[in-house]
Amino acid sequence: MTNQEQTRILEMVVSGELTVEQADELLKRRDAQSGADAERQSDQRQRATGFSKFTGAEIAALKNYEVDADYVQALQGAGLADLSVKQLIALKNYDVDADYIAALREAGFADLTAQKLIALKTYDVEADDVRALREVGLTDLTVERLIALQDSGVDADYVRALREAGFADLTVEQLIVLRQQ
Repeated sequence: MTNQEQTRILEMVVSGELTVEQADELLKRRDAQSGADAERQSDQRQRATGFSKFTGAEIAALKNYEVDADYVQALQGAGLADLSVKQLIALKNYDVDADYIAALREAGFADLTAQKLIALKTYDVEADDVRALREVGLTDLTVERLIALQDSGVDADYVRALREAGFADLTVEQLIVLRQQ
């Protein structure tokens, strides 16, 4: 409600056109209407900036988990479209952001799903790890293999040391078995 509207209502009370109770009720209704208008405008802004397919209740759920339109747009810009509310919340909870996705894509992973990204993040697989493993000759890397390597403690330094010791053509599975022994 504007100051002008409030002033007009107060003037009506002073002139006797409204009672104090009527003015109070009018002010409450105006405030409620202003709040509803602001929420509707915010909802429209959110829809225009990344939340277009979600209902008001879904947008509220996303906001509860600090998933905002900027985050959704950034994920969309990184190639993740058509994500569900649950996927968006999970990605946010695991700190998967557009930079993480872009770095993994630059390291050679183009077909990343929300589930794969969360799995990689859970095992602390970073794009630098992927690049380092590729530099030492491991080119047949999949998300599953990266996770298995990380979980077993196989990194580029370990592979490099084995290669320097004469073990040049070990598969990912063999590297994991050797590390576990």
